[in-house]
Amino acid sequence: MNLNSFLSLLLSSQAPWLPDAALQRWGLYVAWSVVLGTLTFQLATMFRLRLRGWLALAVASWSLWSAPASPTYWLGLAFQSPSLMSVALCVIWTASSLNIVPVRPFEARQKTRPSVTLACVGMILGWLLLGDMLALWPVSIYAWGFSTAALARALAFALWVFGCTRIGTQVFTLAFLLVLCLFVVTRLPSGNLWDALIDPWLWIVLQVNGLLGFFRRRHSRQI
Repeated sequence: MNLNSFLSLLLSSQAPWLPDAALQRWGLYVAWSVVLGTLTFQLATMFRLRLRGWLALAVASWSLWSAPASPTYWLGLAFQSPSLMSVALCVIWTASSLNIVPVRPFEARQKTRPSVTLACVGMILGWLLLGDMLALWPVSIYAWGFSTAALARALAFALWVFGCTRIGTQVFTLAFLLVLCLFVVTRLPSGNLWDALIDPWLWIVLQVNGLLGFFRRRHSRQI
């Protein structure tokens, strides 16, 4: 694909640019492999680090198996693909557990204003998409995710947040920018920007984490 064809696909408002079918299928298996491998690694805290790593690798490899015996086969049927942002957060979560990056994604004391801003925007986006699914809005919010305008505004927002972030706390904003760049190139997982940024499970985690953080702060003030 030459540059002119790429730009015409990216900027066209006539038809959405959808991912290649083979790439979409592989993206589904890789995404669930990363998510399930990360969950295994985080839940197996009773084992030594090396054994946790082998268990996570085994589950991730099993998830890549393209057959009904694979958990990805059934998770894909029930929930489709995780968002690119969920995959990025899982990578950050694992890297922080290995002390590769000094960030704990789900610990309130490590949160900064940019990360809180991104989390709040994710929760609001989830509620807007839920309302769109229930036909509560006069226009389709989900359909807007196929447009170039949505991508441009998301990129502008990411750059604004990145500019407001200190050097030591840019992990989440960098992940957000990388997700947008990967979406531009691959259009995974569905060709819709919102599917790349949020999914139901990530939306639930953001809300639960936000509520826990709120009650922790309230309890600490009372003490």
